[in-house]
Amino acid sequence: MTRSITHAILPMVGLLVCASTAQAQFGKFLEKLVPGAPGASAPADAGPATQAQPAPIPSAAMVDGAPAVGPRAGVQAELAPDRQCSRPRERFNVAEKLVEYGGTEAQLRMERLIKSDFKYQDLTPQDRQMLQYIAQTTVWVPVEVESTLGKAFEVVASRTGEPPDEADEILLEDVRAKLDTLKSAVPDFPGSIKLVLDAKLADGASAKFGGVVVLSKRFLETMAEQPAGADFVLAHELSHVYKRHAVKHMQFTMISTEEGWELGKKVLGRAMQGTQTNVIQDGVFTLTTVPKLVDFVRKLQLKFNGEQELEADACSSVWMRAKGIDPGPAWDAFEAAFAATAAPAGGYATTHPPTAERRANFKSKAGKPGAPPKTAGPQKPAAGPKPAKAKGPSDR
Repeated sequence: MTRSITHAILPMVGLLVCASTAQAQFGKFLEKLVPGAPGASAPADAGPATQAQPAPIPSAAMVDGAPAVGPRAGVQAELAPDRQCSRPRERFNVAEKLVEYGGTEAQLRMERLIKSDFKYQDLTPQDRQMLQYIAQTTVWVPVEVESTLGKAFEVVASRTGEPPDEADEILLEDVRAKLDTLKSAVPDFPGSIKLVLDAKLADGASAKFGGVVVLSKRFLETMAEQPAGADFVLAHELSHVYKRHAVKHMQFTMISTEEGWELGKKVLGRAMQGTQTNVIQDGVFTLTTVPKLVDFVRKLQLKFNGEQELEADACSSVWMRAKGIDPGPAWDAFEAAFAATAAPAGGYATTHPPTAERRANFKSKAGKPGAPPKTAGPQKPAAGPKPAKAKGPSDR
């Protein structure tokens, strides 16, 4: 699989050398890479890893002889788990969020971190907390990279076994119809969804980058047998996409590990310049950083932590209620038919919170069918920010 993903993505680098800087040319390139694939971002449904929490900030903390940059009152609430599915999707304007976090001082400090020779071990607890905030409240990995990664996952999954037979295609069409119905309940849903049947997958369903949702044959058949449970499973996957869990995990891993730090500095620094969505206009970034980013993600085991799974459960109840589906029976059908056998032995228990905890969380959110969603509408991508100019050099 590693070689397959590499072969699916790395030809991009050579092609981009001769590509025009026009966005249209970039679109044509993606079509040549994997014809007909979607252009969205989505998460991988796996993993129990719990993200580290930032260390408390001392009241008189100092960094290099100057007061440490700490969060303003109230902003730390954005890092709390969203078990009500009440917050909109994360924003794209990194500079704006930094100002919200700690004013101009935070913006200057971030510029110092990413533009200097700062090493991972040089980061203070205050720096790490600020970086975690930006990783979880904004999106700064270029969307073209997300899309290309999704296309690679689609290519690899589709090559792992025999193509779907006629019976499988009929079942897949039914699942697609369910997905379209649920997705219509989500305002400004971030992209499209592409279903891929992986014949070599033992069991389960998972969402990958680029809106690719991978299903095992057994899971597909169970969905046909338990349509109410399928409603929950699909709403849960849509919720991971809506909350951008995979992108946040990738960003957080880059800026919170020694292996990803230098790469994270480059990607985050580019977003600070206000050109987050125009990869093709920066040939140097594309030719030098994108291959490294692809390689980093290729080696990364995308894992959702327990809180992200609970967030997805909460949002799934919102989407079902909005389409007139009673969440209660949907959960009951899921638990009876899917939860106990949703992954190979030992897999499900290690990739999700205890079923009892999920049940209690979900049932507390389930309302009457047709009730309007309580979520704030997801914000549309903001225009690229222009970082504030420093009045003087920031100290390290």
